[in-house]
Amino acid sequence: MNAPASLPRDIDPAILQEAAEWMMRLTSGEAGAAEHEALARWQAQSSQHRLAWQRAEAFLADLRRMPAEVAKTALDRPPARRRALARLVWLPLAPTAAWLGWRHAWPAMLAELRTATGEQRQVTLADGTLLTLNTSTAVDIRYSSQQRLIRLIEGEVLIATATDPAPLTPSQPRPFLVQTVEGTARALGTRFTVRRLQGTGTERSRVVVFEGAVGISAGGRHLVLDRGRQAEFTTTAIGPAAPASEAVDGAWASGMLIARQIRLADLAAELDRYRPGLLRCHPGVADLRISGAFPLLDPERSLRLLTDTFPLRLRYRTRYWATLESNEG
Repeated sequence: MNAPASLPRDIDPAILQEAAEWMMRLTSGEAGAAEHEALARWQAQSSQHRLAWQRAEAFLADLRRMPAEVAKTALDRPPARRRALARLVWLPLAPTAAWLGWRHAWPAMLAELRTATGEQRQVTLADGTLLTLNTSTAVDIRYSSQQRLIRLIEGEVLIATATDPAPLTPSQPRPFLVQTVEGTARALGTRFTVRRLQGTGTERSRVVVFEGAVGISAGGRHLVLDRGRQAEFTTTAIGPAAPASEAVDGAWASGMLIARQIRLADLAAELDRYRPGLLRCHPGVADLRISGAFPLLDPERSLRLLTDTFPLRLRYRTRYWATLESNEG
């Protein structure tokens, strides 16, 4: 969703929170003239307030146009977002509960660039940098005269930086930064990926470098990753650097998942990112080691490859809820 040129795109999260609360109040069925007048005063405080409300109204209009079938595909989101969407699609029936859920998922829903489950998107930024968004990804672009900043809210991106056309000085380009909740990655003339790992216990981010180098800052610590290295970081620490391979770690940008002796449970978790619904792995086969090449953008085909090649079968609870289990016994 692109902001009008006259309005700032960088909205304070606190203002977004307030806008969500205003929307919740106005859709509660109890708002009167006084509430509408108070909202008008709130919007008049700044252009950020007005833009936050414009985005909220646009999102609400989209929700009201959603067909009932959308409720079924609400499961194709990460857990926190899925819970919010499951309520949002029933907004006309339970507006208060819906907006309570939406407040927690707001930043990803209102991100400037987003991809749906199973979608990948390539964007050329204003400086010529090539940005590839993986499945279920949300980012905001914050370019200024002082820096080039990408905020990764959720998902995964591949970045191929370009020469800065508006450097600070002839010999000093604007810093190129990718910011997540956990920390910041600074590109040093490079191709690299950044992924937010959510719903896996401890939330963390991972950087993988294919060309050049990337500096990571998190929890007061710093680490420079060279080509062929990767590392994960949280809000308090940066993990050790480990080997990385573009053929494996960057294969998703070509629509493939390359598995080399990985656990079936981990493979299923990756395919689950690209498939509407829920894909689970029975504990009895979770540690089965898998190697092969699997098409990410056709996860059903990947599942057929698994069941045709290994002693596995799919058990469907519903059309969207499947479990990989042994076909023996």
